[in-house]
Amino acid sequence: MDLQEIMRKYFRISVTGNDDVSIKINNVPYEVIDVGDSGIGIRLSPEDIFISVEDELPIELKIEGMVHDLQGKVVHISPSGPEEFLCGIEFTNFDKKTKAKLLEYLQSWRVKIFNEE
Repeated sequence: MDLQEIMRKYFRISVTGNDDVSIKINNVPYEVIDVGDSGIGIRLSPEDIFISVEDELPIELKIEGMVHDLQGKVVHISPSGPEEFLCGIEFTNFDKKTKAKLLEYLQSWRVKIFNEE
């Protein structure tokens, strides 16, 4: 396997424990692990494994109180422990307002992260 095939192309911000970002898929809430300008990482339990790689899903993404309805495509599911999995979802459609809000949020977090000493 070529290194380019496995290297992440997008920067993600960890939001574990942060209530600014939340997600629902098919009206079911999931724990958000990280978010980037093109996708989101969530935690799944064994009961959630009805989701498969390549699935297209309706997503309700909430950023700082604003709700955005999107579509997403599952790009990976990886074990993260004996009873949990990490799932990466790529956003497949954005309107300009949603994209701008997400980029604004990510930029504010980047500033906070890189300005801390």
